[in-house]
Amino acid sequence: ADDAERAVERANAAGIDNISLDLMLGLAGQSTESVGRSIEFCRRLGAKHLSAYLLKLEQGTPLYTRRNELHLPDEDETAELYLFTVSEAAKNGFLQYEISNFAKQGRESRHNLKYWKLQEYAGFGPGAHSDFGGVRYAYEKDLDAYIAAAHGGQFRFSENTVIPPRDRDVEWVMLGARLISGLDPKDYEAQFRRRFDPIFLPFLQKCVAAGYAVSENGVWHLTPKGFLVSNQIIGG
Repeated sequence: ADDAERAVERANAAGIDNISLDLMLGLAGQSTESVGRSIEFCRRLGAKHLSAYLLKLEQGTPLYTRRNELHLPDEDETAELYLFTVSEAAKNGFLQYEISNFAKQGRESRHNLKYWKLQEYAGFGPGAHSDFGGVRYAYEKDLDAYIAAAHGGQFRFSENTVIPPRDRDVEWVMLGARLISGLDPKDYEAQFRRRFDPIFLPFLQKCVAAGYAVSENGVWHLTPKGFLVSNQIIGG
């Protein structure tokens, strides 16, 4: 925590005041009280943006090999920590706008929103990814080759794929479901020239009945409870 505080102080001293801080949820020994202190710590440092990620143990990592000795919170305890984070972040002025992201008003990540709203973006440099002109592509992670191409050579790509319209349709739903702003049927129908209700309405109504989603002014979005099981919902 001391290192984080010094880093923020140095950023502020350099004239950078738009600071984002990350929290991990589901750590050993973590409680709602400790999470509350962490959120207050971020507010006190003047952060404008907050991300809160659930710990996931990946096979093949040192942490995964120690999983039985870590005494991590179970799924119900982790869910409680997440739901507490949503409410406590709001009390500290960080409003949720995506599954794992919270911001002071007007300080939502423009980069993230562009991605989640399926808008175009262009990346430059070795390993950079882009989604532009209906094509998703990425440069190879080779600095010398990139420099040579920039001086008149041929760029090399590790990915270069034309995305079919139907796949865009699915991505629009998957990414939009991550946002508090949610899924607007009018936007869907304007972009894809297909009716929204016959495809999605029956499933969304089931989500509403389970407390996983709500409809506000004709726009559908998941609740914090729904965000907890978003992978299953989006996969459904």
